[in-house]
Amino acid sequence: MLKEEILKELEQFKSENRFRTIKTNDKNLFNFSSNDYLGLANNKELLKEFYSNKEADYTKYKLSSSSSRLIDGSYQTVMNLEKRVEEIYKKSCLVFNSGFDANSSLIETFFDKKSLIITDRLNHASIYEGCVNSGAKILRYNHLDNFALEKLLEKYTKEYEDILVVTETIYSMDGDCANIKEIVKLKEKYKFLLMVDEAHSYGVKGYGIVYNEKLVNKVDFLVIPLGKAGASMGAYIICDEIYKKYMINKNRKFIYSTALPPVNHSWNLFILNKMLDFSDRIQKLDELVSYSLKKMKELKIKTVSDTHIISVIIGDNLKTINLSEKLKEKGYLAYSIKEPTVPKNTARLRISLTADMEKEDLDKFFVILADEMMKIGVINE
Repeated sequence: MLKEEILKELEQFKSENRFRTIKTNDKNLFNFSSNDYLGLANNKELLKEFYSNKEADYTKYKLSSSSSRLIDGSYQTVMNLEKRVEEIYKKSCLVFNSGFDANSSLIETFFDKKSLIITDRLNHASIYEGCVNSGAKILRYNHLDNFALEKLLEKYTKEYEDILVVTETIYSMDGDCANIKEIVKLKEKYKFLLMVDEAHSYGVKGYGIVYNEKLVNKVDFLVIPLGKAGASMGAYIICDEIYKKYMINKNRKFIYSTALPPVNHSWNLFILNKMLDFSDRIQKLDELVSYSLKKMKELKIKTVSDTHIISVIIGDNLKTINLSEKLKEKGYLAYSIKEPTVPKNTARLRISLTADMEKEDLDKFFVILADEMMKIGVINE
């Protein structure tokens, strides 16, 4: 693209109030935009326990792997991590550097122009990148509409031998949840491959919804990114051993990426091994969700969410930006989300609850939010 064309497009973004910039936020703001749902990432006691392990081999805490996994980057820590994941989920595991890489490269590796991919309309951008790059035929069904999914399966099952259905569990922009049990029933009927992304349910739901529902053996590709309640970075792809071996030999992002440093996977293993110890945090977060939804109903703040991710749709980009700025002035960080991250005319505040919040803090925030929404005409008295 010529610079003149780029400049024109950037100016269009500005005119539509969807121009993005990078900035550092005031750390004194009460943060409703964090994905650290269990409050683990900056927990001082947890960090102290991790770093003060007297029996630790400090090579585990190296800050660079200096190599891809296939050269010299498969240090013992990451091998131990994969082994531990496999013990828990009873299937093979391959660790990736990010959830984005895991999702996109998985689809690119296994599916091609002879394949059909049926994807929830609101699946993450990483999933859509993999779908497009695969060259497969792509069909989208209405969000969480398993009836619409079955209609597509009825129509195309005889036409394609190679079909992938992709869903998330908890959705990051609407805060709602797919019915995985129903999708698994469709899988048993129509014999497709199933991929599930648990980015926003791992940790929040312990080992994840698929694990809790005892459906791991029914899911062909279970992707668990670690950058949210996992309090870290990287991702697990949990699958059959034959798929793991194929990815090691064919997955370009796995083969040609420098591996994450040992310190990251030492922390990932530490968190994984302590996951069952976080039940009090998980329970508290569940309580905060129920409390918040009740409070919002009292204050006439509408949401489609029923999880720790609360989506408050404003619609207009500029109104949403201004609302976010007003909340910032009052001490709260609640980031505005606009297209293309969400569909056009559905700009929203994305409010994340975390286990280290208190009900008193939520009371104050939602009263202020309702007041500011009244001022812009989103809530009528």
